[in-house]
Amino acid sequence: MGIGLIISYLYFAYESPRALDRNMVNAFNKGKIYREDNLPVIEKLVKRENLENALKKILQFPLQKYFLILGEHGTGKTTLVQNTILNLQEPKGVVYFECPSNVKEFAKNLSKHLNCELYPFKLRDVFVQWIANSIRKEQVDHSEYSNWNLLSMQLLNTAHHYMKEYKRPIVLVLDQVDRIAKRDPMFFEILQDFAKDCADRGTLVIVFIASDGLVPRVMQSRSAWSRAKIPFEVGDISDDEAMEFLQGSGIDKKNAEDVVKYLTGGRFILLRDFQKESRYDANSKILFSELKKEMFTQIERSLDTVDLPVNHKFFIKLIETKHMDIKQAKTIIPLNMIRKLVEANIIKEHEDRTVSFHSRYIETYFKECAHFVKLCKKRKNKPELVLKSEPGEMIYRTFNLAIDVFLTEYEKLAIFHTPSKNLARPR
Repeated sequence: MGIGLIISYLYFAYESPRALDRNMVNAFNKGKIYREDNLPVIEKLVKRENLENALKKILQFPLQKYFLILGEHGTGKTTLVQNTILNLQEPKGVVYFECPSNVKEFAKNLSKHLNCELYPFKLRDVFVQWIANSIRKEQVDHSEYSNWNLLSMQLLNTAHHYMKEYKRPIVLVLDQVDRIAKRDPMFFEILQDFAKDCADRGTLVIVFIASDGLVPRVMQSRSAWSRAKIPFEVGDISDDEAMEFLQGSGIDKKNAEDVVKYLTGGRFILLRDFQKESRYDANSKILFSELKKEMFTQIERSLDTVDLPVNHKFFIKLIETKHMDIKQAKTIIPLNMIRKLVEANIIKEHEDRTVSFHSRYIETYFKECAHFVKLCKKRKNKPELVLKSEPGEMIYRTFNLAIDVFLTEYEKLAIFHTPSKNLARPR
């Protein structure tokens, strides 16, 4: 019995850690990709060679840094990263992991993806884990992070062995980190500190992928930012590329032009949605109107959370300039209102400290609102046109009648779709 216990201990203390390292090394060499929805990787729509080459340098020849890749939701950053990893030659040394919606499942899901078990094999690891938990419990019960403490140690061990064998660090790509930053800010800080420590060691590189303005603000406000780098921001593709994609899907040139110009721009997710819908609805004009109405309704729901009329001078100025420096924006509306608009996905904040409309259809919405307001002002200030006829005087309010008819048709076509509560009366 005693001999059996000794043999078991020797196995778990020596052989099991080696097996664990081999499992994790294999996961990194294969370039494993984990998606929460378990869907296959989406094939890239267009080539983005400059971004792909920049990303390959990060994944294959990383510096002693950790990285933050930014891009609005739907710009194709996830597709870009996943396809780049798939096209790397083995040993890839990269693992892609999409952060789960339930943050508490992070360590468990990642360990499963890395083919490792969440329990310590060495007495030293047990002791370190016990000390770490004891210190944290003096303030708050942080036992929910104990799984991450174990996994992080295993990652460091594997990174050390990988560096010895392959002479380069391993790369862990964490996508959708916005979920963690919003739902568990403390754990997000733990991850950032871990990324900074790994950069100092030079054996493990963490790549964060985010679409929310919250993530860079939080990260840049902390001392751990000293080891970070933003290599590029993934934006929309060009309008020409977007039109080429739609035309390649069987949509005629005129409709493709209208869709890109007024609704989708070069936003990947919107282009894909229109492409999918066009398979079931051959009439692109009707589909355009339906999609536009749906998008405008979505904007109005977002505006319900922001106490700002659609014809506010901030929006008018942004229509004129397209991009506005935050300093200039703060002279028109307070900073907390800018943050609200960013959170509501009405505007987006760029790394150069400027803001713009979040997407093409939002820009179109506010342009049409502004045009409507101008028409109303003209209608109010225009004198009535009085015509006289021989049988007697008859007053024809010609201008007003024409405007009334025009505005009625305008609304029927869903060109303007804004409830009165979001539109201040023109004065």
